[in-house]
Amino acid sequence: MKLGFGRTAMQAACVVLGLCLAISLVRQDRAQSVFGTEKGVQLPILMYHSILKDSARQGKYVISPAVLADDLDALQQRGYETVTVTDLLAYVQGGAPLPEKPVMITFDDGYYNNYIYAYPLLQQRGMRAVVSIIGSQTALYTQEGTENAYWSHLRIDRLQEMQDVFEVQNHSWNLHEYGERRGCLRMRGEAEASYESLLREDTEQTQQLITEAGLPAPQCYTYPFGACSEESERILQDMGFLCTLGCEERVNLVTRDAGCLYEMGRFNRAAGESTESYLSRALGE
Repeated sequence: MKLGFGRTAMQAACVVLGLCLAISLVRQDRAQSVFGTEKGVQLPILMYHSILKDSARQGKYVISPAVLADDLDALQQRGYETVTVTDLLAYVQGGAPLPEKPVMITFDDGYYNNYIYAYPLLQQRGMRAVVSIIGSQTALYTQEGTENAYWSHLRIDRLQEMQDVFEVQNHSWNLHEYGERRGCLRMRGEAEASYESLLREDTEQTQQLITEAGLPAPQCYTYPFGACSEESERILQDMGFLCTLGCEERVNLVTRDAGCLYEMGRFNRAAGESTESYLSRALGE
């Protein structure tokens, strides 16, 4: 009787140990599939610009608040959770986990109408976003005090107010324009030293504007028009930027390799496309 009891106890112990091992392996496999260094995490990035109710103004870079609201609701219904550049850096550098279905929402140029419409819509849903400002425009409207949904840009006090939702990044000081130079690219015939000096000085002006306002120093540079080059990447990385955002439409793979955060792809949100169609493209579903 004692021998039989001993065998039964031993068998039960083996079964328990086996179950514990199996559960551990399943958890490890699940964690690796989402957070692991080998597979990485798929990250779609959505790109918005101006938000206006006026249907006559809507087009490639302007959508209505209703469309934005539909996009945000659809993302949450699909189980997506918003992340910021800070979250990506914590994952890549420190091993912090990302949500199972992360998505980054970005707003380029820093229009005042982002405060009127995007900010409350995101805030009501507990969602975060990234806003990349044109430094000279923010400085101009901060000095003037003007606020107009159609054409003005976010003042510093609005950026400070929106920190619970918006993470502020660098979109140049005064290089967001088409002309002899396209964005921050080097012009034909321009001396390399002169170009590097210009890009550094322009970028530092926006960094200074943001940090002097008590906001965290941007660690991401958002290319005007998505125009980038090997030269611009080298300079910005040398300046300490850990992430750059472009405009190529592709879903990103975020791994533990810090290089994965450069020239990240994004999907522009234009008017005239349904939420279902846009998100199907942008999310890779």
